[in-house]
Order: sequence, then structure tokens, then C-alpha cells
Amino acid sequence: MLKLTFSIIALMLSFAVVACAQQLTPASATIGTAKGIARDTAQNYVLKSATVSIYKAADSSLLSYQVTNNYGEFAFKNLPLNILLRLEISSVGYLTTRKTFNIPSDKIAIDLQTIVVNRRDIMLDDVVISVPPMSMNGDTLEFNAAAFKLDTNATVEDMLRAIPNVTLWGDGQITVNGTEVKSLKVNGKSFFGGDAKIAIQNISKNALQKVQVYNTSRNTNNPLDSTLEMNLKLKKGRDIGFFGKIGVGYGTNNRFETDASINMFTPKMQLAVVGAINNINKIPYNINSLMSNSTFKGVGTNVEYQPDFRATGLNRPSAAGASLTYNFIDNPTYQKKSTLKSNYFLQDRNSDYLSDERTTTSINSSDKIFENSNTTNSSTTTTQRFDSQYEMATRGHYLNLDQAVNINQGDNVGQTYRSSGNLQSPLTSTNNTFNTSNYINKSFNLGGEYTYSPYLITNKTRFRGFNAKYDLSIHNNQNHRLNITEFKSFVDATANQKFNRKYDTNTDGIKQEIDLNLTDLKPFLFGDKRIAGINFALTNKIILRSDKNDNRVQDLDTSTNTYRTNSYLNNRVQTIMVEETPGLRIEKSFRKGLSNRYNKSLTFRVHPKELIVAQDNKSDRSFQNVKKNYQRFVLDGGVDYNNYQYGDYSRNYSLNYFTTLRIPTIQQLAPLTDSTNLYYLQRGNVNLRAAVQQQISLSFNHYDQSNKNVLNYNFRGSVGLINDNIVDSLIIDNQNRRTVFLVNADGHRFVNFYGNIKKALKLKSSELQFSLNSNLNADKNPGYTNNVFTFSSNLNTNSNANINYTYKAYLAIELGQSYSTYRSKQEAFGTKYSGKNLGTSLSTNYNVTKKFSLNTNVTFNNSSSSGAKNINFTIWNANAVYRFLKGNNAEFKFSALDLLHQNSSVINYGSPNSFTIGTQNVLKQYFMTTVSYYPRQFGKKAKKQ
Repeated sequence: MLKLTFSIIALMLSFAVVACAQQLTPASATIGTAKGIARDTAQNYVLKSATVSIYKAADSSLLSYQVTNNYGEFAFKNLPLNILLRLEISSVGYLTTRKTFNIPSDKIAIDLQTIVVNRRDIMLDDVVISVPPMSMNGDTLEFNAAAFKLDTNATVEDMLRAIPNVTLWGDGQITVNGTEVKSLKVNGKSFFGGDAKIAIQNISKNALQKVQVYNTSRNTNNPLDSTLEMNLKLKKGRDIGFFGKIGVGYGTNNRFETDASINMFTPKMQLAVVGAINNINKIPYNINSLMSNSTFKGVGTNVEYQPDFRATGLNRPSAAGASLTYNFIDNPTYQKKSTLKSNYFLQDRNSDYLSDERTTTSINSSDKIFENSNTTNSSTTTTQRFDSQYEMATRGHYLNLDQAVNINQGDNVGQTYRSSGNLQSPLTSTNNTFNTSNYINKSFNLGGEYTYSPYLITNKTRFRGFNAKYDLSIHNNQNHRLNITEFKSFVDATANQKFNRKYDTNTDGIKQEIDLNLTDLKPFLFGDKRIAGINFALTNKIILRSDKNDNRVQDLDTSTNTYRTNSYLNNRVQTIMVEETPGLRIEKSFRKGLSNRYNKSLTFRVHPKELIVAQDNKSDRSFQNVKKNYQRFVLDGGVDYNNYQYGDYSRNYSLNYFTTLRIPTIQQLAPLTDSTNLYYLQRGNVNLRAAVQQQISLSFNHYDQSNKNVLNYNFRGSVGLINDNIVDSLIIDNQNRRTVFLVNADGHRFVNFYGNIKKALKLKSSELQFSLNSNLNADKNPGYTNNVFTFSSNLNTNSNANINYTYKAYLAIELGQSYSTYRSKQEAFGTKYSGKNLGTSLSTNYNVTKKFSLNTNVTFNNSSSSGAKNINFTIWNANAVYRFLKGNNAEFKFSALDLLHQNSSVINYGSPNSFTIGTQNVLKQYFMTTVSYYPRQFGKKAKKQ
């Protein structure tokens, strides 16, 4: 079977290689360049912001486009050689000018020189107007939907893939000329939660008038402080409609799934109602996750969404919810909006979980402890969430109010069997537990933000605005738990213990946070004096927190078979914390630019502030009545550099330094130790000091703005040290009884790194994407084991590489490789632990016809660790999909999942002085048939005559 799997993958890859090779034949090698100038000779000036498009003359397929700069210039790269091309120049008030040319292979570059564009000075009825694929409307780049000829069932996503300068990445990101689109709107409004996938995979291309791309910025004084936004402008009368999905599936082993969603929209309102229930580990965590996995998708190729075979346990979730958005203003803009959003989500989930684990722990240079653990758990959870947000903006004012209510309740039954041994004896002790619990957790969050910034600022404007934020969090948690534990020693029978203990815990908490910033204080303090162009801002953050914990604990009296109060663990404790961080932020910026050529900025920031913390703990136990005060002056700062080269690239650099305090909690200072878990007993240390973390971070981003083949990359890293870090002093006896004392220790150092590279190649009829992201975390962590001080050097890495290939609307292939490692070394003991996890996946989608498609994905998994055998398993899923009815609104799908019946969930991770391996229960092989219907309508239904 494994050979068959490899053969299938080799066959799929060979199709991709052949298709890709056909796109890269020498006759169409894209290495030519063309440039020129658009000019209005009648008025004797160059034509700026005119649309210049290049097509293949043979089939009128669009190759590239751009707008002329302030000097009327245009320049195209990566054009095919020895092929007749057609250039078109269009602008408002001018006739479309056309010119054919080709680039000979012996020249590679061609200068079209000055091209005359004539004014439109005749009646509109006397000319034939062709729709250009793109145009500039002020600062807005517009793509006209009528210029792209696609299938009648195509969606907006299919059109975006046809635009040369737009890239839809495999992870869902959209870039235009290399710059990431941060927000996607429909008719200027957020569309069903703002997930771009919901809009572009549901809205019909035939309902679209144009795609608009523009920059938005709150800081009008800094043009580089902006984000790219995309707006889908619908045709007149198409801004009212609905779309959704109704699906039912049933399979072997009584596997089933059903889901339904309906999304209705008008110019002012959006309403979504969703629901789903299944037993195949499709777990929805919010309304958007249901909507984003129920999209129509159009006629293109997409790697199909599958049940989560990596999810641990067997889950039977059911969920329902509703989402409402209402716009009080017909045509909202960034400076004029009034929007109310609200969501309700209900989820009920039953889960069964099984695991087997083995942990190896070093206690010195030669001795080790081995712990085996077997866990069985069943749980039922019901979660409800209601949240709402109101956003208002006018000239100079911005207000945001939000609230959220969460209720989480359920019950849990579980048992764990644990046994320990060492190199001398395979069995030294057992610690078996049985737990039942039921709980209800409630929380309420309220937040508000207000920003004032004068609309008109002159040299006489002294007060330049402020920003204020307020957040309120309230919670109440109630938990009723029964714990039955039996510890048995095979070394010392007198150490045997049994517990039968009940817990009733009630926790209340309230947290308030106020954040105030008085920005741009220089005019307020010094008037119109420049002060070398330095800006000032006053900052202050105040946090008020109160937590109450009431524990009622009872132990079973075996002589009377009744529960009696545990006088030690019975306790009430209240912690009040007050934090304040006043500061002064000082900035100096340097800017340089040339219109439509480049823009550069350099900013230096210094932020001195005082960290003040007061902690007051009051308890029924006198040793927990602890008061602590902390105060420290810190100097944060940074440097930012931005380099924006129009039409070429943009680069951003940021270097920052900051300091944070880690305040010990009452559970670290003076905990009440519960003796039921003899494998882990924590002791406190009332003399703990606050840990001080100092960190330097550096980030770099490069966004390619070339016309077609985008290359984007970004890196960020940080290094730091922690003085007085709160670490474990671990005492382990020969029966694996562990007592943890907390102490302060210096010498903790860490390095973190993340990098991401993306490359897109748009070929003749296909697209190839490469992406690589990797992160690395390394630290040197001090600690004590059995009174021996040691440094633990830890290294964790995780990398993912993906190749995505699409050929027209027929074929999509995604090849992925994941690689993660861990390594730990204890310097004092000379011990080392290491492990790695690898996953190789191949997913394909082939549209045999416009209605029939085949989809398959295969994942090879390998897991290895120190002193253990390698674990290998393969997950292979496949399905066939048939669309029918007039608009492809109905779908029949047959799925075969875990064809090789090898799915497994491997536990493999390390910690400073131990590593753990094991397995967990997961979803296994099944076959399923699903029928779905996608109701869709954009615009009112025409009345019958």
C-alpha cells in the first residue's frame, strides 16, 4: 500500500511538472522590457495617472498593467519576446490609444518613446468605448469587472486570480503589487465579520462592478503610516441578496455531519444564521469558522477543507449562532461611520479522550526517573457567547464601544493511572486518581476607546488631541469537584496514602484598566516653537484588580463514612493589585520624498516610565497576609526606518528595547499545598522578588511591488535576559514524589527568531507559489534539581514549507513539508534529550469538467525521540465532487478518509530536564456521502410578466 501511495504522488507531481514546463518554453520566456511616455500634444503636457495595459494581440489576454507617473512615464518588465503585443492607454476625457509592437530576442528591451493621446472632443455616441481592465480614480486603483471574461458561475476569487498584479496566497493572504491587503470591504462596509474568504468565494463575479484598492491612514501627517484596503463595489441593484449552504452527510461507523447557513444583506444590514452538528471532529469555535468553511467557491480549484484528523480525542460538537451588522450611514468612510455589530454563538461538545505517555526525567548525571501514565477522560461542555460592538467616526472624533458575555459550563469524568520506576527498580510507586467535576464559569467584558484629533491643524493649534481607553473585566467561576487518589509505595509501605476529597470553589474577580495618551504636546507646551522638530506625548496606564477565592474542602472520614471539613485547605483569600505606569514618550522624525518616486522616514523614540505595583493579600491563613510593593524606573526606546520606492519595493526596519516586571502571585509566595498529588507538591517562598526581563527586538519587512512575480519576506528576532527569574528548585525522591520550591535565580537568557519568505510566479496560464516560514526559540534556563544548581539549554524549532501550483481553472496542487525539533541539555548532569516531528503532505484538486472534480490529500508523518523507536504513519483522504443544477448550486460528494487506516496522534515534546513520548486516540477511517445545496441571489428577483 505504501508503494501505491508513493506512485500516486509521483504521478500527481509529474502532471504538475509537465504543465509547468509547458508554461516556461523558450518562445514565451518573459524577459523583455518596454517603456515610453504618454503625452497630450494639443495641450503640450505629459499625461499622468493614465492607465497603460499590455495584451497579447492574438487572444487579447491581459499580461500587465500600470499607471503613468507624474512625468507620464511607464515601464514594463517580464514581457514575452517575439510575440505581437498590444498596448492601450486610456484616461478620463481621452480616446483610447492603441499600439502594437513586439520585442525581438536580440534587443530584449524596447523604447516606445512618446505616444500621443488625443482628447475626446466628439459626441459620446460617435465613439466605441472599451472598458480598460484597470484605471486610477484619484488615489484609488480600480479593476473593472466587465474587462475580465469568465464563466457565468465564477466568483470574485476567480476574477482576482485573473488579474496579473493580484496574488491570492495559499494561506488566504491577498497582495496587490506585493503589498498585503489588510482589510476587505463590500460597498465600503465590513462584510460578515471581515473574513475575505467569505466575500470573494461567495459573491458572484457577475454581481461585481469593480474592485477598488486604496490606502487608509489615521495619521495624515505620515503617508507611510497607512494600510492597504480592498473594496468590492457591486453593481447597482446587486447590493441586496443572500447566499448560504445546506448540507447533510452520512457514512460508515455511523459517522454523520450536517450544517446550514443563510447570509442575507441589504445596503444597511447584514444578517447571518448558522448551525452545524457532526461527529467527525469538525469543531467550530465561532460563527466565522462555520461561514468560512461553507463558501460556494466558484469554478476555480481549491484544496478541499477536511475534518481535523490531528485533533485529539473523539469529539461530537453541535453549534448554532447568529450575527447582525447594521450601518446607520449609507456610504460609510473612514472619517464618517456609525456601525453596530452583534454576535451570538452556542456550542455543545461531547469529547472522549485516551492517552498513554512515558516521561523520562534526569535527577543527576547517572540516575533517571521513568513515569508511565494512562488517562481516560469524558467531558461535556456548553459554551455561550454574546458580544457586540459600536463604532462611530466623524471628522476629528473616533469612538469604539464593545462588550462580551461568556458562559461556559460542563462536567467531566476522568481517571489516571501513573506508575514510576528508576534504573534500579522498574516499579517504585503508583499514584492513581479518579476525578469528577462540574463547573460554570461566567465573564463580562466592557471596553471603550475615544480618540480626538482636530480636523484642521494650523500653527496656532495648541491642543492636538488625545486617546483614552477603558477596559472592564468581571468573572465568576464555580467548581464542584471530587478527587479520589491512592498513592502506593513499593519501597516504603508507611508512605502509602489514600485521599477522598471534595472541593467547592468559588472565584470572583474584577479588573479595570485605564490607558491615557496625550499626543503631540509640543505645540501645547511650546507654542509654534520647533524645538528641533521633537514631539512629546504623556502616557499613563492604570490597572486595578481584585480577586476573591473561596475554597470549601472536605475529606471522607472512613470511620463514619461522612465528609468532614478540611481545616487547612478551607480558606478565603482576596488579592488586590494596583499598577500604574506613567511615562513621557519623545519622538524625532526625519522624512524625505519625491512625488511618485520614493518616500523615506526615520524615527527615533525614547519612552522613560515608572513601573509602580502594589499587592495586598488578605486570607483566613495568617501566613498568606502578604503585602508587597514594587517600583522600577525603565527606559524603553526604538528606531524605525521606512523606505518606500514607488513601483519597486517598500522596506520597513524596527529596532526596539523594553523592560517588563514579572510579579510573583500569592500562589507562588504562600500557597496552600494540596497533598493529593504526591507526584507534584508545590511550596511557596514569601521572599520571592519580582523578575526583571530586558529585551531587544528587531524586525524587517520587504514588500515587492513588481507587476507579476512577487517576492515578499519578513524577519523578526529578539534577545533578552531575565534577572531574578522565578524558577523551580525540584526535589525528587526515589519514589518519584516531587516537591517544588520556588526561588529567584539570575542567568536566564533567550533568543527568539521568526522568518517568512513568499515568492509568486505568474506564468502563461498558471501560477506557482513558494512559501517558507520558520521559528526558533532558544533559552538557557537556571534551576535546581535535588539541590544541584544547573543550567538547562533548550532549543525548539518549527519550519513549514509549501509549494502551490494552479493551472487555469483545472488543477491545483499543494505540497507541504513541516519539520519541528526539540533539544535539551542539562549542563551539571551532562544529559541530553532530543526529538523531531516531520510531516510531508500533498493535496490536489482536479476539475475534470466544470461540474465534476477530484480531490485528494496524503500526509506522511514521522516522529522520533531519544531512546525510542521511530513512529511512522500516513493519512490519505480523497473525495469526488459533482455540481449540478443551473448555477452549480447543488453538490454531491463522496469522501474516503484515512484510506490506509493508519491515523495516529503522537505525543513527543521536551522540557528542561525531561522528555515525554506517547499516543492519543484520534479519528479513524470512514467513508461518507454528502449532499449540499447553495442558495444564492444577488439583487432582487425579477418579477414575472
